[in-house]
Amino acid sequence: MQKADLHAHTTASDGTFSPRELVALAKRNGLRAVAITDHDTTNGLLEAIAAGKEFGVEVVPGIELSTTFEGKEVHVLGYYYDPTDEELIALTDRMREDRLNRLDKMIARLQEGGIAITKEEVLAEAQGAVGRPHIARVLIRKGYVQDLPEAFDRYLGAGKLGYVPRLKVTPEDAVRLIVQAGGSPVVAHPGLVGKDYLFDTLVPLGLVGLEAHHPDHPLEKRDHYEQLASQHGLLVTGGSDFHGAGAEHRGELGSVHVSYDVVEALQKHATYKGWS
Repeated sequence: MQKADLHAHTTASDGTFSPRELVALAKRNGLRAVAITDHDTTNGLLEAIAAGKEFGVEVVPGIELSTTFEGKEVHVLGYYYDPTDEELIALTDRMREDRLNRLDKMIARLQEGGIAITKEEVLAEAQGAVGRPHIARVLIRKGYVQDLPEAFDRYLGAGKLGYVPRLKVTPEDAVRLIVQAGGSPVVAHPGLVGKDYLFDTLVPLGLVGLEAHHPDHPLEKRDHYEQLASQHGLLVTGGSDFHGAGAEHRGELGSVHVSYDVVEALQKHATYKGWS
């Protein structure tokens, strides 16, 4: 089987590999294709695509948009969209500004709680779009927590000392926007959301797939979301959610993958053909 990993992050958001390094790793790991799905940004795509030509790996242009539904984070992946779409650019610009404003508030809350952490330390961890994982890495390095789950459980999760709500974007907003930009929207790791009735709303808006195969999905959950995708007429996608070494390491790039046929199906569903 020709393998594709459709969920990976670079230093453009909260990964530890540069786009070029990640594509080189994809080559070493025997992947035919890898998707660059950085959080709320397209900044790593051009470097990755150039590296793909260099190493002979097909780079699938992607993004992972952060949304909220009934108090739960829902991440919507978009593939093969038009990166010059004005509304998409406007949203990612707002998200970038919100991340910086949110960082200031989170740092202030942590400092008030006696945590000796600075904005400069966090920004030094973040080569791209800054987020809570970058704060977690500083907390780990300074000995406040042992790992990422503890950082979120004690300080950064909803309702905790350092938590500040993000910009309000709904899954419906994200799906509509990706479709409008000519792309193929997919709900990432739906098992972490646990609200399957959401898809009754998203499918009519143009949802294309469910990420059934994910490191945080045990086998029974993968089977469940394969069946749910079939019921809704959706593609079954998957990927390793690779972030590199450190706080968010879930496994090696390509450790969760799908057949290359899924790449072709995502591209077929996309109405924007500027990547072909």
